[in-house]
Amino acid sequence: MNYVGIDIGGTNIKAGLIDESGKVHKTLGTLTIVDDLDGLISSLSNLLKEFQASANIDAVGIGIPGLRNTRTHRIETSPNIPCVHNLNLEELLSKPLKLPVITENDANAGAYGEWVCGAGRNLQFMAYITIGTGLGGGLILNGALYRGACGFAGELGHVNIDPMGRQCACGARGCLETRVSAHGIVETAQEYMRNTKSTLHSIPHLTAEIIYERALAGDAAAAAAFQDTGISLGIACADLINLLNLEMIVVGGGVMASGKLLLGSAIAEVQRRAFAPAARICPIVQSQLWPNAGMIGAAMLARDRQ
Repeated sequence: MNYVGIDIGGTNIKAGLIDESGKVHKTLGTLTIVDDLDGLISSLSNLLKEFQASANIDAVGIGIPGLRNTRTHRIETSPNIPCVHNLNLEELLSKPLKLPVITENDANAGAYGEWVCGAGRNLQFMAYITIGTGLGGGLILNGALYRGACGFAGELGHVNIDPMGRQCACGARGCLETRVSAHGIVETAQEYMRNTKSTLHSIPHLTAEIIYERALAGDAAAAAAFQDTGISLGIACADLINLLNLEMIVVGGGVMASGKLLLGSAIAEVQRRAFAPAARICPIVQSQLWPNAGMIGAAMLARDRQ
């Protein structure tokens, strides 16, 4: 049995041909078209047709950032991909391709992947946090993917941590995503650069990757940006631990290429803030399926028709 898993990010689309055990046999990718629906559909269709040319596909799973309604299967809103607002992407793709297509919030897909065949395999209580262009969260509670009343649960990126904080793409201010994300890291570094001598001043277009490289090289503003980001992440993890009494928090997404530089300060903050007995049984670990957790999870959701 073959499945296609697609992980639509705010910047890139990653797609994989994946078997029923979660093994990836082939990957393809393209840039995400965020403001042109026809262009996005064309990109997805082309990827799927390329897989169909080399293998029989049984079903397709797509993870996409935003609120996907489990009752209507419509994507109610996606702040970083506005062209899919109030849209049933499953219908648009399944009919012309003649394939079952299942959509899911991208962080939920990542959580499912890590739970089925990754770091959280067989756990009953787990959270998955994906940090990339934005920040998403997925929950495994009582041994099942937890979606809430109509699919909107787990939106950790839009938990408010500062009522007067930065403007978020969702329209609110002070969301966690404005501090813990690729965009957030850049903005934090720019704030530190105002009062700190930094090699970052010579970079015309800052990215989280560049800031990470400069942090490793000893740049004070870059290192402070990651320290600050890790603290915000740690606060969110401590809240999850105290609220849900989890067995594990798995962190993935593109920004997790920074590894211990980000997780170190996050774990230290958890130790300061979370109830000690709850924190002791809840390790915070990097994604075992990184960088393919969302893609694999989407394929496994298609396999299980979840």
